[in-house]
Parts: sequence; C-alpha cells; structure tokens
Amino acid sequence: MGQGHEAAIPYLYWDAWAEEEVERRRREEEEKARKTEENRRRREAHDAVMDSIMEDDPKAGRKNFLIDTSVPPMRYTDSIYQDEFGLEDSANILSVSIVSSDVGFPVNIYGRGIAGDSIDYKCIYLFHLNRDDCQRLNEDGMLILTGPSRGLVLVDFIYLEIDLKIREDGVSPDRPFSKGLISIDGRVLSREEDVVVRSETIESWLSTTEVRFATVLSTVECTFEIKLIEGLFKGNITVGIADKARKLDIEQTIVIHDSTADGVVTSDESGVIKLRRSVITICLERTVMFHINNEAAGVCAERTSDFTPRRTGADEEKITCGSGKFGFRVVWGYIEAVRELDQQIQLSGDVQFDDIVVACGSGRTASLL
Repeated sequence: MGQGHEAAIPYLYWDAWAEEEVERRRREEEEKARKTEENRRRREAHDAVMDSIMEDDPKAGRKNFLIDTSVPPMRYTDSIYQDEFGLEDSANILSVSIVSSDVGFPVNIYGRGIAGDSIDYKCIYLFHLNRDDCQRLNEDGMLILTGPSRGLVLVDFIYLEIDLKIREDGVSPDRPFSKGLISIDGRVLSREEDVVVRSETIESWLSTTEVRFATVLSTVECTFEIKLIEGLFKGNITVGIADKARKLDIEQTIVIHDSTADGVVTSDESGVIKLRRSVITICLERTVMFHINNEAAGVCAERTSDFTPRRTGADEEKITCGSGKFGFRVVWGYIEAVRELDQQIQLSGDVQFDDIVVACGSGRTASLL
C-alpha cells in the first residue's frame, strides 16, 4: 500500500505540472492575442487621427501636417506627480543640416521644419522661414532652429517634416530644394541607454538633408530663460545633457544663442537674452549643462552652469562670465500622453480617441523671470 502510494506521487506531480504548463501556454496565447488586438486598435486610432490633422499633397504623393498644436510648454510645473503615470520618453532635435547641394553653396533657402508628437500629432515648428526672411547657407549648411516650443512626447511616433525651397533672382517659380518626412519610432527604443544620438537623411530634389536627434528615456521637460543682469554679452550659449560625472557630450549640445546672428545684449536694455530655443527634455539621472562664451569688452571668458533635474519646480542661479553677470531660471515639469487623465483632447469633429489623450493643465505661458 505504502509503496503504491509512493509510486503514485510522481504521477501526481507530473499531472500538476502538465496542468500548470497548459494554463501557462493558454495565458501566453491570450496575452499575445491581446497585444495583437491592442496594436491593431492603436494603429487604426492613429491612422484616424493622422487623417484628421493632415492634408494630401498630390504632387509629392504624401500628406502634410495641417493644424498647429495648441498644447503649450510648462503644463505640469507645479502639479503633484503621480507615480503610477510614469515618465514619458522624448526626443530632442539637435540639428538640421544640408550636407550636399546640387546647386552648390552658398544658397538662399526658405520654408519650414515641423514636428508632430504623440500628444496630438499637430504642427510644432522647428523653424519657419518666409521667402523675404530666407537663410543663406554656406558649406556647413546648418539651419537655425527656433523650436520645438515644448517637450516632444515619444510614445508611438514623432514625425519630422522638412519642406525647403530656393530663393533665386530671376527664377520663377522657386524650385523645391528639400522635401521629406522622417519618423522616430518610440515602440522600438532600447531601454539599455537613456540617451541615444541618431541621424536620418532626406535625399530629395536638389539636396541631401541630415536631421540629428537624441532619444531620451523617462524624461521631464526643462524650460529655461537667461538674463544679463550686469555688463555686456557678446558670444554664444549652448545647452546639453551631461552624464552623472557632469561630463558633457558635445554631440548632444544645442546652440541657443549666437551674438553674431542674434545680436549683442546689454544690461541697460531688458536684459533678457534672446534664445533660439528655450526647451529641452532630460532624464532624471542626467544633468542639464549650459556653457557661456563671452567675448564682450575685449575679455574672453567661459563658464558653465549645471542643474539637476526634478519632476516639478524651479531653480535659479547667478554667475559671472567675463564682463557680464548672468541669471538663470530653469523650470521643471513632467510631460504626459497617457490615457484616462483628467481631460481629453477632442481631435476630430465630435470623435474622441481613447488612445491619444492628454491633460491640458493650466496652459501657463507667463515669463519665467
């Protein structure tokens, strides 16, 4: 009896294991089917949104962004952060450059570069040059970027559209110079590195355009202003993301002021330095670092100022560099594109899409200083 009972025990264990294995496989199949259905549903919702906010370009055989975004920066700078929301991934657009030109250099170009992100896929300008305000490009070929005006959210995709024409005397109509669409796919981001610099090229019409960007994991929005408190400033300012040891990667720096193009600043005016861009996104494990080069009054000096990110709030610092004293103010806020928050954006007519939802917040646009 005892021996028969003991012999039956392995079979009982085997039966239990087999039942657990069948149940495990059933759950895996259900999860696989659920993800497949979720991806299909998200794609349909995404396509419906894109159809509602983009217009057809029959000559190019594609669509263009149609509606400007109404979502401002600094939406959640003083909110209470809810851990269950998590932090969104993002991308910083580092540069847009003309790496080759079929018509040579210099060349006068105008047009626009825009981004559409996972919040609403509407127009966020990277630059916008009118024909009467074109930019003359030499062989370095780098366009002056004046946006984005807020942190970009990368859940599914960020779309970047470039549309440039040449302004030429005696030539009418103006010829297309560069036109194309780039997508940054947030669904396939590696989770091993929190910041990754990448580049994509557009080969079209009369040029090759390179767009450099950095994808950033689990980010907060950093909005900043810089003021000349005393003295003179003539030089340049860059902002970038430094590592934990406060070592700045030159690949990730962005020029936010250049006195040669943007003008010399004196403290007897408003003192607010005109910045080309005033927003980047950063993960909490890194550091935002500003670098100032001041050559005013014949004195050449360099200084850096760095800030440790946090989810919400503001930080201030004053530094002296050469013949100028500068004041920094940095405002932190998290960016959201998650479903079932307190408000929804009505994207098309009277249809609301559950998959692309955002809380509008207070819509603060006041000066930081």
